[in-house]
Amino acid sequence: MRDFGQDQQPASEVNSTNKVKLILSVIVVLAIAIVVVFWLAAQQDDKQPTIQQPERAIEAQPVAQPELEVEDEELVPEVSETVELEPEPEPEPEPVQPLPTMAMSSAAVIDELQQHEQNTALLKGEQLIRDTVVFVDNIRQGLIIRDKSVVEGPKSAFRVLEQNGKLYIDPRSYDRYNIIVDWFVSLDTAVLVSLFNRYEPLSQEALAEIGYPDEAPQTVLVDAINVLLATPSVGTVIELNDDSVMYRYADPALEELPAAQKQMLRIGPDNIRRVKLKLEALKQALQQ
Repeated sequence: MRDFGQDQQPASEVNSTNKVKLILSVIVVLAIAIVVVFWLAAQQDDKQPTIQQPERAIEAQPVAQPELEVEDEELVPEVSETVELEPEPEPEPEPVQPLPTMAMSSAAVIDELQQHEQNTALLKGEQLIRDTVVFVDNIRQGLIIRDKSVVEGPKSAFRVLEQNGKLYIDPRSYDRYNIIVDWFVSLDTAVLVSLFNRYEPLSQEALAEIGYPDEAPQTVLVDAINVLLATPSVGTVIELNDDSVMYRYADPALEELPAAQKQMLRIGPDNIRRVKLKLEALKQALQQ
């Protein structure tokens, strides 16, 4: 048997064993410390936003679109409600005034023109509708009956120029008609046509008085307009002949024109152009 003293290790071996135990203890402590650190970190992650949270905020931005869609959807009912509103009742039209008698028609026509802010200063005659119907009927036949004109004529005299033994219309004579042409083209076409339609029964009555009971007033007026529109375009200088009674056009083609067209030539080329434009507008409005 070995005695008790033989079981004891040498001192060097004891020291080596102690060192190993110390190293193991340190490793265990470090391992525990590492575990604790990771555990605390995990706890903090549970309490604080993650690093990826900004990315979630960015991804959450499109969520605002449903709100816009909701707003758009909220606007739709507003529009539909506006569309579905019942229209306000239209004001009742004013009652149509009865037509005056033929004898009282002149004052009524002038009054209605003035109510529509139309200038009536150049109108004359106590029987405007009768005289107008007769005057228009004469024009459609190419005639001019001055005593039936319902418009004041020019006050200044007709003037001529003599050059190299020949006579010509003085261009200054055309200016005599500027006031009348300015007045005529200033009249509102819609107002004229409206009053023409309103007083058509009296115009029909006036046509019957002069032998045209079956003639439509509109047809008579359009025929007269066509005669004036057919006036040829000429230059400013027009040669005349003096037969000691009245001036005549030296050009046979002009002298053979209807009296209504020869009168148109006397107002001058610029005034003719303006009158024709107004007549075209009236004709178109009448035929609509």
